[in-house]
Amino acid sequence: MTEALPSAGWLNDEHGSGPLATGEWWLIDPVGGNVNAVHGMPDWNIGVSLVRDGRPVLAVVYVPVLDEMFTATEGGGAFLDGVRLRVSAKTSLDGALAGTGQAQPGHDPELAKRMGSAFPAMTNSALYVRISVPVTHQLAQVAAGRMDVHWQFDNVRSHAAGVLLVQEAGGVVTDLEGKPWELAGESYLAAAPGVHAAALEVLTA
Repeated sequence: MTEALPSAGWLNDEHGSGPLATGEWWLIDPVGGNVNAVHGMPDWNIGVSLVRDGRPVLAVVYVPVLDEMFTATEGGGAFLDGVRLRVSAKTSLDGALAGTGQAQPGHDPELAKRMGSAFPAMTNSALYVRISVPVTHQLAQVAAGRMDVHWQFDNVRSHAAGVLLVQEAGGVVTDLEGKPWELAGESYLAAAPGVHAAALEVLTA
């Protein structure tokens, strides 16, 4: 990667957040969901994204246990092992599979409280709600149409790979005010178009 773009910066802090300087940056999550890997569970991955002037333009998420390779380029679509991905066509939240996850430890009490209250609200509206890590795994599932909704109250830069996958698979990614997702934002909702508005209403009620 350094040979391909020698001028690009390199960050492998999977919990890093906030804005980046202009230019190109490689964002690396060497073991997303490392707690799962350590405990012998299969839900972990390796994530790489290229961010250019604050927006992701390339993403690769590899799931070693399943040997699945998710890829996306800005304007070029999202793919799983070379097969194009599309988010689900669901239009009703009561049939949707939703998820969220703790992106980093040490949440302040108010954020923890907000996370705790959102779970029962979504449980009462969606078919199923999953709380797990890694976040990029759930975002990849939304891109593949296996899940329908994913939300986060803590947005870290390493999520950019998953966000681009969802966007390029036809999903909608906004902050929790309904504004377009930004790398330095604090929260976001990624969902299939047919259920995004209903999920946003649940999370902001």
